[in-house]
Amino acid sequence: MKTISSLLIIISLLGFTNGYSQANNLTGSPYSLFGLGNEGNSNVGKNTGLGKSGIASDIESNINIYNSALFATIPKNRFLFDIGFTGEINYISNGKDNEYRGAGNFSSVSIAFNPNGKYGMGFTLMPATNVGYALIGVETEIEGSEQSYISNINGLGGLNTLRFDYGRSMSEKLNIGVNLSYLFGKIEENEMIILSNSQLKINKANYYRGVQFGLGLQLRQKNYNLGFVFDSPVLLSAYKDTHTTKNSDSDVLIVDKTLNESIDDFILPMELKFGINTTVIKKLALSLDYKRRFWDMTDQSDNIGHYTDQNVVGIGVEYVNNKNSFKYWKRINFRAGYNFDSGYLEIDHRKISNNSFSLGLGFPLGHNNLTHLNFSYTYGKSGTTKGILVEQNFNTININLSLSDIWFQKRKYN
Repeated sequence: MKTISSLLIIISLLGFTNGYSQANNLTGSPYSLFGLGNEGNSNVGKNTGLGKSGIASDIESNINIYNSALFATIPKNRFLFDIGFTGEINYISNGKDNEYRGAGNFSSVSIAFNPNGKYGMGFTLMPATNVGYALIGVETEIEGSEQSYISNINGLGGLNTLRFDYGRSMSEKLNIGVNLSYLFGKIEENEMIILSNSQLKINKANYYRGVQFGLGLQLRQKNYNLGFVFDSPVLLSAYKDTHTTKNSDSDVLIVDKTLNESIDDFILPMELKFGINTTVIKKLALSLDYKRRFWDMTDQSDNIGHYTDQNVVGIGVEYVNNKNSFKYWKRINFRAGYNFDSGYLEIDHRKISNNSFSLGLGFPLGHNNLTHLNFSYTYGKSGTTKGILVEQNFNTININLSLSDIWFQKRKYN
């Protein structure tokens, strides 16, 4: 089993690296134009099927990166691996015109382990934000004249996070944890200006990088768990490359090329998170999370909108009839969730809020109930057709292979 696990990890990492090399396009949302893009709808393990909740939930066979203290709950000698895929279809409307957009790719890869029952740790690579917008037929007036030109603009890329989590058990009722994340990425904007007898192509690539640390706490009681998380603000240093070319008939002329140009740093806000997980009845678990991101403290502005504090609420329920049953259907995990995000950007005096509902299934692979194939479907809505905004309805499917195996045991016989 351990050999099979290792082969699956190597194959998945190769596929995941190839997916990231394809620009990591995981969204078609027009609202990814603002800031550094949209927060991803993908995640590790089963959390997307639970309304993105789980700050206080133990880790058994599915990795949970919402709270570093939870890594102390990984069973002794257990090795966990998770690889994810996300597909998204957006229906966008401004009240008059409608459009469908789609995107999909590998979304996350994560490993975690607990070698001795005292502490657990893990490494995760996944998107932090996603950019994937397209503006077709944008008309711009030429300053100082009555003439105008038409351009097509598209953006892609986003931020990625490489995260390390460490959780340690201090007592039967207390776990603490720390995490360290390296955020990095590229956001590209390609603009094609259509002139009477030529085309002007402008490529701008903004590069960002920074480090974030966080602290986690889990309090375990008989019938419920509590979770608390603090994530530090992040100063993302940035620079820009610009490449402008002019196409006229069969000639291509480089008009301008600028490398490593300094641009304004971007600040991601401090976050505070609270969660509770409890067993309502013997077979039904409930999780409730609240998060607040303090955007006002960053003192940032945008040409189009204003940054404001963000509130996020996630609710999830999970039902398992009998995880040790010989009947397969009784071991299937049934999940449902709701997530409300107040949004962090105010445009035309309106905040871009987000509501979403999710359903999930966890299919056990094998009789030991350790490995799962997790499916989740999320339907959500953001924005509005009022004013200059657009309404976005999105459908997201997440697939995660969550592999669990027993490692770190010494051989009794050679």
